[in-house]
Parts: sequence; C-alpha cells; structure tokens
Amino acid sequence: MNKIRVAIQGIQGAHTSTAVEKAFPNTPVEIVLFSTYEKAFEAVEKKTCDFAVIPMENSMQGSIHSNYYLLARKFLYIIGEVYVPIHYSLIGLPEATIEEVNLVIAHPGALDICMGYIESMPGKPNIETVYDSAGSVELLMNLANPETAMIGSSALATYHNLEVLDENVEDNANNITRYNVFSREPVNPGPDGKTTIVFTTHHKPGALLNAMKVFADRNIDLTKIESRPLPDDPYEYMFYADISGPISDPKVKEAIDELEIYHAPWLRILGSYISSKD
Repeated sequence: MNKIRVAIQGIQGAHTSTAVEKAFPNTPVEIVLFSTYEKAFEAVEKKTCDFAVIPMENSMQGSIHSNYYLLARKFLYIIGEVYVPIHYSLIGLPEATIEEVNLVIAHPGALDICMGYIESMPGKPNIETVYDSAGSVELLMNLANPETAMIGSSALATYHNLEVLDENVEDNANNITRYNVFSREPVNPGPDGKTTIVFTTHHKPGALLNAMKVFADRNIDLTKIESRPLPDDPYEYMFYADISGPISDPKVKEAIDELEIYHAPWLRILGSYISSKD
C-alpha cells in the first residue's frame, strides 16, 4: 500500500503528529512538515500532499482564529475531526536537571497552560517565547546549555534525543485540542456525520436570527456558531456553524439551501465528516 502524504505545521513529535496517527490509524503515512499552517494548506491545494491535519480549537484557549480565516480562504474540505489530549513535559539536554534550569523556552500556547508549573520551579527561570515546538527544539539544541529547558510533548524528546525532566507539567489536565483533516475533495460520512459552513448575513436587524431559524424550523441542532470579523470590511462579520447532520441529509440540505437563497449573501459548505472524540 502506498503511503499517503499528510501536511502538518511544525515538527515530528509535536501533538499534531498524534492527531495524524488518530486520523489515519491503519494507513501508511508520510508526514510532511511545513513552517506555517498556510503552507500546509497550500501543499494540499497544489497536490504535493494528499491531506492536511490542522488544529482548530483548544478546550482551554478557544478557537485558533488564524486557521479559521485560512479555512474560509482555501478551497479545501473538512473530511474528518479528531481530538487529542494535550500533555506537556519539561524537556532538556541529557545532562540537565530541574534544579539547575534557569531558562525555559515555550510557545505562547504552552506557556499559558504551564505558567503555574514554571513559576513553581526551584530556579525561578526566565522565559523565552518562540512561534512553535519546532522553534523550541531548535533554540534548545542551538544553545546547547544544560541550564536551559523547553516545554513540549514527551515525544519530542524521543525524536530529538533529549531528556524528559518532568511530565504532565500543565496546570490543568483537562486540556484537549480539536484537529480537522482537510482534503481537496469532500466525502459523504453517512448519517452520523456533521457539517461545517461559513456564511455572511445581510446587514439588518434580525438577520442572524432569521438565518438560524432555517435550522430551528427543521429541528436541526447547531452544535457551534462563532463570528469572526471580515478582514477587509471593518465591523462586518462572517459566521462559522457546525450542524448536526451531513449534507446528504435532505433536511440539512434544504436548510442550507434556504439559508443561501434568502439569508446569506455568501456561503460555503466546508465539509461533512465524522467527528471522532475517542
């Protein structure tokens, strides 16, 4: 069986690698690394990769808004969704000890979740922020200083011959990230699927209420709706909505058709897919 090529942002061993394993559990996979989420999307658009796996929302920090903007701009489809528990470790060079660490490297998301632990460390270390886990590993290895450590997944230590100094250093154990799987073509997930759309409404009183009524009238559950400013139109908004049911469900299709005809000047169906929380 040929390997599928899956684009991710970041580095081998980061939490997104776990998301890829959950999304393609029985399939040979070649993970292709990119420095930005946009480049990962573009690799699928340009057919150099088959799929992309991208984080969209964290249970502690909310939606990753920059990726939602990319989703609206890119002509890809969501074909799957997986949830990954996020656990962080304190990682150092092989000869490092926790007591001697005086500098901790972390990307802002990890820093927010692990700040209590860092402040409790015996050396009261300073903090250096970087863009992502790849930047953390690169800086740690370039500094080559046993008094420097980083925050990241324990798998990073395995991939890069580093040492796990302490595990589960996050301040809240109930930390989960939702990842979407993207492809150039949509899929039909069957009756248990969900659908995500993005749309705008007319700029008049009651516009959003009327738009949402097309689902309420058909007893269709909206599991999420979120507004984001339109980048080129100050104080105008687009709305992302997760709908319980696939586009192949006649009721769902009928509701979306009515929304597009009467209430949404612009609408895109971003995909119907199975959400796997296990």
